[in-house]
Amino acid sequence: MALREQHLPSLVVGEAPARAARRGARRLLLWSRLSGDVGALLVGLVVAGRLQETLVRAELVHPLGATGVFNAVAVTAWLLLFAGLGLYDSRRLVSAVDEFKLLVEGVALGTVGGVFLAFLLKLPTYRSWVLTTWIGCTAAVLGTRFAYRSILRALRFSGALGSRMLIVGAGREGRDLYRSISSAPHLGFEVVGFLDDTYPPGPAAPGLPDVLGGAAEVRAAVLDRQADAVLVAGGSVATETAERVYRDLGGMDVDLHLSTGLLGVAASRVAVQRFGEAPVLGLRRVELTGFQQTVKRAFDLAVAGLLLVALAPVLAACALAVRLDGPGPVLFRQRRVGRGGREFTMHKFRSMVPDAERRLAALVGRNQADGPLFKLRGDPRVTRVGRVLRAWSLDELPQLLDVLRGDMSLVGPRPPLLGEAARFGAWLPNRLRVKPGVSGLWQVSGRHQLSFEDYVRYDLFYVENWSLVMDLCILLRTIPTVLRRSGI
Repeated sequence: MALREQHLPSLVVGEAPARAARRGARRLLLWSRLSGDVGALLVGLVVAGRLQETLVRAELVHPLGATGVFNAVAVTAWLLLFAGLGLYDSRRLVSAVDEFKLLVEGVALGTVGGVFLAFLLKLPTYRSWVLTTWIGCTAAVLGTRFAYRSILRALRFSGALGSRMLIVGAGREGRDLYRSISSAPHLGFEVVGFLDDTYPPGPAAPGLPDVLGGAAEVRAAVLDRQADAVLVAGGSVATETAERVYRDLGGMDVDLHLSTGLLGVAASRVAVQRFGEAPVLGLRRVELTGFQQTVKRAFDLAVAGLLLVALAPVLAACALAVRLDGPGPVLFRQRRVGRGGREFTMHKFRSMVPDAERRLAALVGRNQADGPLFKLRGDPRVTRVGRVLRAWSLDELPQLLDVLRGDMSLVGPRPPLLGEAARFGAWLPNRLRVKPGVSGLWQVSGRHQLSFEDYVRYDLFYVENWSLVMDLCILLRTIPTVLRRSGI
């Protein structure tokens, strides 16, 4: 009750207009998303119609007839289908990949429905019209949604549009949720406090928001802090607490989210199921089947082979620069631990002096990384050419040969040194379930700026949630990472 008595009178009056403005902005964005889809679908349909007119003039097909009624009904049906798939539900925080999958599915289903509608309206349907409608509407909707997401991300990054959030549960899970949310500003959430029955009011930990009170005070805290959303750390609070929060928020204009307690699980693996009257979360197993391993291997061979051919002049220039820079071999060979614990030799362009490994013992005391990793900015062992190679990640290019040999993959966890592997802990076997990669989720998510704990978390997330789409996304994200020279 102290929370309500101390803060409510002053803050509700001052911040209610701001909360109302945020709600209004979100409604405006919803209507803009709806309008964008209408425009995109009409563009796709008009393009298909224009193509048919061209074919009619060429006397290849007969005229379609009046399509105005068809277009209006088709767009309305498409919007209802999109709504049924949850594409207008602001409470569903789907990733870009998941949203695009739903859009492709929705347009495909809508196209099939459009053929049936054309049959009812006695409009002749041609394969060219069906194909153009499907491709044109898919491309137009995806382009519109991509532009919408880009604008939304920019608004959230700038702070012009965001949501204030309370987290119920200030234990480890709640803190991990806070860090995950804080590291993803594109989500647009600002955590304004914790609620927990077992922690006293005050800072939950250094650098974290305050614990405002117990879970029973959630209504007062929402009004006091003008929160738009409440996130319950479901794995660390009692079931009775989660139920009480759910009931206490009844009738309030606030979004409620429940964590699964498994922060290393991708949302695409989670499905809501029902056991009788009890809703439960089912987790899809992720194991690389023989077919998936074949697909991944074929992808590695094709892309690595093309890159080696395309980058042959760059490889030759790098090799010549290393040779002219000083004594020592062009390639640096090092034993690493690969899939299933099997040792292999990894190759790089040499970026350090020839006796770099012997001089490591004298530099261990200056290590800037936590855990078993070694990192030292301004490492005196790095050569002049080596600094350039590392800055642009060019020293990693010979690993494309390791990919062709089958020791590595284009995407995967980084292979640990033999000495590092012995100190990695019990999680190492999970990490070694897949081949190590030239690039990976850790490299494109912060690389040297991340702690060893983050390094472990990203690697395990990749292993436990692998998909070919994830590999493609990581490879695409590797390009700007390299251009930002984050290999320094």
